Amino acid sequence: MHRFACLCTVALLVLSSCSGTRYMRYQSGFIGTFDTFIQVIIYAESQQEFARHYTFVREMFEHYHALFDIYNDRDINNLKTINDNAGIAPVVVDPAIIELLSISKQMYVDTNGTLNIALGPVLSIWHEYRVRGLADPENAVLPPCTSLLDASKLTYIVDIIIDEQASTVFLTKIGMSLDVGAVGKGFVAERVVAALRDLGVTSAVVEAGGDVLAIGGSMAGGGRPWNVGVRHPRTGGIIDSINVQDKAAVTSGDNNRFYTVDGIAYNHIIDPATLMPATYFASVTIIHDSMMTAQMLSTSLFIMPIEQGRELAEQFQAGAMWVLPDGSVEFNELYRAVSTELGG
Repeated sequence: MHRFACLCTVALLVLSSCSGTRYMRYQSGFIGTFDTFIQVIIYAESQQEFARHYTFVREMFEHYHALFDIYNDRDINNLKTINDNAGIAPVVVDPAIIELLSISKQMYVDTNGTLNIALGPVLSIWHEYRVRGLADPENAVLPPCTSLLDASKLTYIVDIIIDEQASTVFLTKIGMSLDVGAVGKGFVAERVVAALRDLGVTSAVVEAGGDVLAIGGSMAGGGRPWNVGVRHPRTGGIIDSINVQDKAAVTSGDNNRFYTVDGIAYNHIIDPATLMPATYFASVTIIHDSMMTAQMLSTSLFIMPIEQGRELAEQFQAGAMWVLPDGSVEFNELYRAVSTELGG
């Protein structure tokens, strides 16, 4: 869903603080959680210290990936367990699931229904047809409108019943399903960053599938913001360069996870109002203090007209850049303030 940007410096940099402590830049990454590549960059005093932090980050991502998995049974109750018990019984779940779903229900209100974690039945149909279309492009087809309309009857947010005291979630109708792909990585990245801060990390970046969340500034720049390149959704080249410090940078675009039917590309970001892939923009980039909020906004703004998106971005005090299908670029003033190439 997201392909953000490159943090291009890979060499180890040695820095000394006033007390004489020497810090070096270390980075590593892994694949296997949230269907994407996770990269960790930390300034640490030693390779051993970085290794401890890196292992901790990886274990946290693996833990939350298991909780939020909608495809695989686990030895814990996860989102698949909730989906499998739709219309049958409430499921006792980890408090993190309760928190994520509660925040997501509020985001549904904040976006006037644009971001809907109950859209799972519709998204699963598109996923099935996309997988088939990619496997057999010559016979790729669109999902039948009747199937999408039937599935949409199972996407009402009020049918998600959360009992915080009992720590249970109940989907009231058989066939309902949750999908937190638009907010899950951000939720986890925020928890990871908070934990790293508690461990004393003051300069780091966690990148999940191209979405970036920074701790402090870069020690290589004397504490100045991290400089991140935003890739053009069509050419793949760097379209802009932005500064992030204790902030998240997230992009939603139509250049990843799409398939082609009769020469037309259909992306994976589905508009709940039309049940079809959104076509207003090629990509939307958001800058915000919260990575979860940035993910919510990047998806929501991708689905709505630009003036409506400007209002929502302003409501959340977020920087926003839109790349239109013709390649032209629009951005708001808060985005301009962090951009080094578009007038910042």
